[in-house]
Amino acid sequence: MGKIILAVIVLALFAMAEPTFAASVLNNIQVQASVADACRITTPATNVDFGSYDPTDPADDTNGTSSISHKCTKNTTYWYYISRTNTMSSGSNSLTYQLYTDAGWTIPWDTAKTGLGTVSPNNGNQTLDIYGKITAQQNVPAGNYSENVIVTIEY
Repeated sequence: MGKIILAVIVLALFAMAEPTFAASVLNNIQVQASVADACRITTPATNVDFGSYDPTDPADDTNGTSSISHKCTKNTTYWYYISRTNTMSSGSNSLTYQLYTDAGWTIPWDTAKTGLGTVSPNNGNQTLDIYGKITAQQNVPAGNYSENVIVTIEY
């Protein structure tokens, strides 16, 4: 009789067990994203501070520098240009200067988009250096001279 009770219990346990399935169906989903060309300034441009300018000094050595950093999506083509008049003012008085792409002051910055553009090699920071020079012996009175300049990164 004990064997019969044991057999009934085992059969009852099998009856309560989850059924096993011999078939299945699959459904594929696609995971997607769109990556756009994008650029952002990561470090704003610093001011080009020429310091004190002596209009009586015959040396053409009043210089200033600036830099700006940005990031663009890898392989994005971008252009820099710097909008300005190359003239600082103090009231009605003017002091001319030039901005250059190189520390040797040989290649002036364009004021409009030109050239083929630069292709971002990666998503990392790119730094643009700006070099400025005031021409010697300009006929100007004492004063504080300035001009607002706009650096544009177009992509």
